[in-house]
Amino acid sequence: MENMDTIQFRHRINARRRDGQPLRDDEINFITSQSTDLAGSPDTKYPEQVQWAAKAEQILSKPANEISTDDAKNVTAKEAHAFDALPVLGSVASHIQSVADKNTKS
Repeated sequence: MENMDTIQFRHRINARRRDGQPLRDDEINFITSQSTDLAGSPDTKYPEQVQWAAKAEQILSKPANEISTDDAKNVTAKEAHAFDALPVLGSVASHIQSVADKNTKS
């Protein structure tokens, strides 16, 4: 992907989104690194927060009965990494964990 120019990447992403496909982690990383480079932002947390938000959006776009414990673990790890703290009660990760727990019991 690093050899791909921005226009090619944009066309590829637009085509995938039209087909209803979510962004992959490598695509999210590419977008956040390019955004950081363009902005000249020294903040290293921003890309991690964007990755967390993208992963949460991807999981939350699923039907509730399809959210798994693996989804919950993934978003919890990304949220903890993005904010340097374990997710608290009421956080996105805790809500996803709650839904996953209900699905496991069903």
